[in-house]
Amino acid sequence: MEQKQAEGVSVNELWGMLVKHIWAALLAAVLFAAALILLFAFVVNPLGRSYSMEFYLTYPGSDLLKYPDGSSFSYRELISPEALASVKASDERFGSVDTSKMVQEDGISITAAYVDAEGEYKLTGSYTVVIAGKYFSSRDTAQAFIRGIAERAVSDILEKAASIDFSIDDEVFAEASFDDKIVLLEEQRGSILASYDEWMEEYRASYSVGGKTLSAYRAEAAVSCASSTLRSLREELESCGYVSLEEMNVRLEELEREYSLNEDKIAALRETLDSLPEGSGSGTSADGSVAQMIAELVVRNVQIKNEMSALNENDITAFEGKMQKMYSSMQTAAKNLRSVTVALYEQETTVHFMTYRAVVSGDTSLALVAVAGLVLGFLIAAIVVCRIEYGKEKRAAAQNADTPSEDAPSGNGTSQDA
Repeated sequence: MEQKQAEGVSVNELWGMLVKHIWAALLAAVLFAAALILLFAFVVNPLGRSYSMEFYLTYPGSDLLKYPDGSSFSYRELISPEALASVKASDERFGSVDTSKMVQEDGISITAAYVDAEGEYKLTGSYTVVIAGKYFSSRDTAQAFIRGIAERAVSDILEKAASIDFSIDDEVFAEASFDDKIVLLEEQRGSILASYDEWMEEYRASYSVGGKTLSAYRAEAAVSCASSTLRSLREELESCGYVSLEEMNVRLEELEREYSLNEDKIAALRETLDSLPEGSGSGTSADGSVAQMIAELVVRNVQIKNEMSALNENDITAFEGKMQKMYSSMQTAAKNLRSVTVALYEQETTVHFMTYRAVVSGDTSLALVAVAGLVLGFLIAAIVVCRIEYGKEKRAAAQNADTPSEDAPSGNGTSQDA
């Protein structure tokens, strides 16, 4: 027995020990695997899990990295603290999401895809949002949050498009002089037609918005705000020197003073002309110079008379009515352009997700965990069983060694036989 203990336990003996309690070992392995699965499913995986979704965002002018109102577009703003807070407030499912902590812990990121265009890298409009899973109770909630980020970007674009105003401010136009009003109208007309030209270049002249083509909208604006009408208004203004009714009396006084001063100058020049000697070369030259000055003053006084005759309330009111009619036509054209612009953004602003479901990463396969748990659990159970059985055998062997065998002869019997 001492020799067997010294030599250890053989594999067959270990197997024999394990077979005695095979069902207990298997049950222990199953329980261990189940506990390990639960640990990974509810503790380990959620802490290391992340969700990602790739989407393509495009809108008119997106290649210029500009919002509709001209402000710069930065894809990183899609996951700014303000943007995330707005997404959280948009759905009650996100009530427990700590967006501030998410930002502080870098629990969310966004990357953009670029393309090499003749040595210059440009955004393709494809973005990938990766978000840590520990902030969400489920995959569905996480992917809904990512979709909310993209949908908010679309809402921002449409909101900025709706804020565009091509019209002239009423107060600015009302306070402007007639000359400045014409300048404002000319600039507005050019801006409206240029905007239609840009839309037709980006899409096409036959592109339909609200049942009418872009070229039709442009033609309508060009006719209702005809350049010939603006030119006619400018020519009339330059010819008659109209001012507003508030300035009319002041202007009349200025013209009267100028007219009177010119008359005095003409009289003085005529006296000078009469006093010049006749027949001399220098006198002839002086005559021509003085006569020219007199002629210029006479012409100017004729113009003053015309301006003064035009400066009456009826004529100014009539001219102001023409100006106001042109302003109304231009404002209508500006409103039409705004409607077309908003409709274009609504039609052409899209977000397309590459996958319907969020891609999960960072998880350890539960099937792999189950297999590893069964193997590891069985090994642990086998070690425990063999340890217990070996201890029992060792104690039994020790007891046998201390107890005399019944077949062994006693000392007295030997002595009698002898």
